[in-house]
Amino acid sequence: MDDATLAQNRASDPHASTWLSANAGSGKTKVLTDRVARLLLSGVEPQRILCLTYTKAAASEMQNRLFGLLGRWAMLPEAKLRTELAGIDEGAGIEGTGIGLPEARRLFARAIETPGGLKIQTIHSFCASLLRRFPLEAGLTPAFREMDDRSGTALREEVLDAMAEGPEMAALAAEFTGAEIDGLLREIAAHSGGFDSADPARALGAVLGLPPGMDADALLARVFLGDEAELIAAILPHLDAGSVTDTRTAERLRRIDLTAPGLAEVAALEGLLLTGPGAKEPFSAKINALPTKATRAALGPLLDPLNALMGRVERARPLRLALASVDRS
Repeated sequence: MDDATLAQNRASDPHASTWLSANAGSGKTKVLTDRVARLLLSGVEPQRILCLTYTKAAASEMQNRLFGLLGRWAMLPEAKLRTELAGIDEGAGIEGTGIGLPEARRLFARAIETPGGLKIQTIHSFCASLLRRFPLEAGLTPAFREMDDRSGTALREEVLDAMAEGPEMAALAAEFTGAEIDGLLREIAAHSGGFDSADPARALGAVLGLPPGMDADALLARVFLGDEAELIAAILPHLDAGSVTDTRTAERLRRIDLTAPGLAEVAALEGLLLTGPGAKEPFSAKINALPTKATRAALGPLLDPLNALMGRVERARPLRLALASVDRS
């Protein structure tokens, strides 16, 4: 017997706790089949064996192989049966097991006649069988059904159709990135537990580090003190007289309406003051990006309030992003 066969025999020993890792097609299913067969040969009742797999295809393959093996034993001559049994459990033959040759031949019939059959199931179906035995303890209706991928997709499509005319879809469309819509809905459904709070927006905000009571108005009050429009108006002539970079900055500043600023204006100031040419991440409120050295000198006393504004914009950035995340969620 070669080394590979010896390794398979060791792995199929039902008295050993085994972790088996091997490439596709190398014999993992055979090892599992032999392991169950050796349990049956040792006298274990078929109804006391549980074999779990990940997929229905794997469970079906495992069951077909096992019944094929047991059916072959029922028909083999005595000499060949002894040889095959010895190949599964080398050195033991039938004498090392808990049953004799006649009982080995009847294993196929016993497995077929076992109430409920041999338990070769997927993890999902095993869990479903437990829940069906104890539905009240699990808080489920006894008539529940498992949802597979196909029925889940169909149900999400049904819900999406029902929501198509509602305001929720308009909000979703504003945030939708163009990825597969069912993938997004599947993610939302998978994290539905996060919306169980009486105030999910507040709960999510706490996770994202938002202080209690922090909303758009509170954030804007932290950034804008009321004199920003006048400050920018006083700065613009100096930028217009500066370098090409300064004049471009002036053009962008003019497009930001600070007479009644909102979160969009905060984001625009971030893009100009914190992430403009020369600025590097992590974001910094240093004046190294705006304006150029000569223009900074010309700004004189306007430089300190500009630096202060940049600092407030920088500190507000994580809060603005958290608020946007809560709104999208």
